[in-house]
This record gives sequence, structure tokens and C-alpha cells, in this order.
Amino acid sequence: MTMKNQRICNIILIFILTVLAAGCQPAGVSNDDSNAYDSTGVEVSALAVNNRDYYPTVYDLFEDAEHSIYMIMYSMKYYDYDMDNEEMKLLTKLASRALNGIDVKVILEQSDWNPDLNEDNYASGQYLADNAVEVRYDPMTVTSHCKMIIIDTLRVLVGSTNWSISAINYNNEANVLLTGEAIAEDFTDYFNTLWGDSYEKEFR
Repeated sequence: MTMKNQRICNIILIFILTVLAAGCQPAGVSNDDSNAYDSTGVEVSALAVNNRDYYPTVYDLFEDAEHSIYMIMYSMKYYDYDMDNEEMKLLTKLASRALNGIDVKVILEQSDWNPDLNEDNYASGQYLADNAVEVRYDPMTVTSHCKMIIIDTLRVLVGSTNWSISAINYNNEANVLLTGEAIAEDFTDYFNTLWGDSYEKEFR
């Protein structure tokens, strides 16, 4: 091969590798309300939601939902003796959105080794089911440790915060609010898979 042909081959190879590398870049994100774009032009954004920011963020997400709210929650406490705490306000807000026609689906953990967790989740699930929310529980032998909320297949809040007074009001917790159709669709597909593997609890 001549020197000239070798140079042409090298240029072509560099061009191909550049195109392939550009296609493999992760989605660009910004940690504020401005927009960023991934390499395919898909609009995405990311916002940190930590500690005491969780309650107002989730309340506003529920308030702004237009079509659907899908959730997976590992632990959801039910405080029948204190309906005015922030966790119960989220629970009642979620129920009110379902009663107002929003498609609300919730998957809760149930455990073959943690009866206290089951008691809390069954009580919360019963309250939600009584208020037009579709509730399912994962299989006993599977641990669903997710804490995830999907709004209108557009926004996804995912992180460490369970629904309890301690988590919402006192613990150090870290979450991220993702906005973008592509990422929300991926999480919705994941939710639908778990929904299909879960089932309704028969309350006795």
C-alpha cells in the first residue's frame, strides 16, 4: 500500500471511530431547570432532590400530574394516629389524584421475612385501594427495594427516600428528578415489567 493510500485509510478509520464514539456518549444532563441534550438531540435534565426537598417536590409532582402516576415503594408507613404529618399528606394527595381521574398505580414490597414492613405496606395499600388507586405487591420471595415515582411518562424521581416520617423529615436522603421522554419511557417499561409480576393482595 502506498503512503498516500495509507493516509486515506487512516483518515477514514479516524472518521468512523469518531462517529461511533459520538453515538455512545451518555445523555447530557444539567443540575438545574435549564435543558441539556444527549447526542441524539433528546432533551433531558436532572435535578438533585435531597433531604427536606423531597416533600415539596413530590407534592408538586402529584399536583402537576396530568395523566398518570406510577410508583414503586419499598416502605410506605401508615400513621392512622397522625394524619397531618408530611408522609400522610403525600399519601392522601396521591389518593386524591386517583379520585380525580389520574391513572395511579403503586407497587409495594411484601416480604417473607419482615412482618413489620408488611403490616405498614398493607395498611397503606388498603387506604390507597379504598381511594381508587390500583395497588399490587411484589412476590414474597422478591425484594423490591426501589423508591421510584414516574409522572406522565415524562418525569422520574428515583433515589433513597422511603415514605416514612423519619425518611422525609430527618434522614439524610439523596434522590434525582429526571425529565425527558426517553429516560421516562425506559423507567416506565421497567415499572410495567414489575407490575406484570406483581399481584393484588387479598385483604381479610
